[in-house]
Amino acid sequence: MRVWEQGLVATYSLPGYKALIEEHYGAFQRPGTVIEIHGVRDEATETAARVAGRAVNYAYLHRMHDNQILKNVLRAEREGFDVVLIGVLQDPALREARSIVDIPVLGYGEVSMLTACMLGERFSFLCINPQMDALVQQMIRERGLESRAARTTYLDCGYDDLHDAVQGRPGRFFQAFETAARRAIENGADVLLPGQTIIAELLWKAGVTRFDEAVVLDPRVPMLRMAEMLVDMRKAGIGVSRRGFYWAKPPEELAAAMNRFYGTEP
Repeated sequence: MRVWEQGLVATYSLPGYKALIEEHYGAFQRPGTVIEIHGVRDEATETAARVAGRAVNYAYLHRMHDNQILKNVLRAEREGFDVVLIGVLQDPALREARSIVDIPVLGYGEVSMLTACMLGERFSFLCINPQMDALVQQMIRERGLESRAARTTYLDCGYDDLHDAVQGRPGRFFQAFETAARRAIENGADVLLPGQTIIAELLWKAGVTRFDEAVVLDPRVPMLRMAEMLVDMRKAGIGVSRRGFYWAKPPEELAAAMNRFYGTEP
C-alpha cells in the first residue's frame, strides 16, 4: 500500500519534524506499506517558516492551502498512491478532495473524533491556537458530533514551545499539556485528542497514552488502520457516494474547461 501523507508548510519548515513523523509511522506501518510525507510545497524555505502556523488564522489565506492540497491529492492519485492522509487538525479541503479522486482520503481530525467515540463518551481536542477555534467547531458540527464533544481545550504554550520540544527541550510543553488535560477532564472529557499534529508526535515519543484514566489518543494508529480498511474496501468495489453537491465527482471535461477558464493546472 502506498500512502501519501499531506501536511501544511510546517511539515518542512520545522527542523526535525518530518523525521519525527516518519519515525512515528514507522512504529506501526506494516510490511509492504510505503508512506511519503509532503507539505503543501515540497521544499523548506524562509517564506515557509514565516507563514507556518499563521496563515491558518485567516479564511482567505487558508483557502490558498486548500487549493494546493487539492492539487496534491490529484497528483497522488495520478502517481498511483492508494490513499491520502490529510495530517492536519482541521481537515483542510477534505470534503472537496473526496469529490475529485476515487482513492480514499482521510482527515486527521475526523479520524480522531470517530475513534474517540469508540473509546469514551466525550472528547476534547487539546490545541495551542485559539484563533483556529472556529475551524475546530465547524469540523465538529459538520460531523454531527456536538453531543460527543466537550469544550476544546487550549494549552498555555505556543509554536515556539513545540519547536523547543521537538529539539529536545519539552519541559514547557509538557507542563502546559498536563494543566490543559486536567481542565479538559474537569469539563467532562474522557478522551483527549492531540490538536496540532506535532502534539501527537511529542506525546507518542514520551509514551503518553493515558492521563488520570482518560484516554490520550494517538491518531496515527487509527489513521493507518482506517487507510488499510478503506483501501481493502475499494478493492472490493466499495467507495464513497457520488450523490449530492459535496460528493458528486465533476466530469473530466468540465473540470478541464474550468482549469482552462482560470488558467490553472489541476
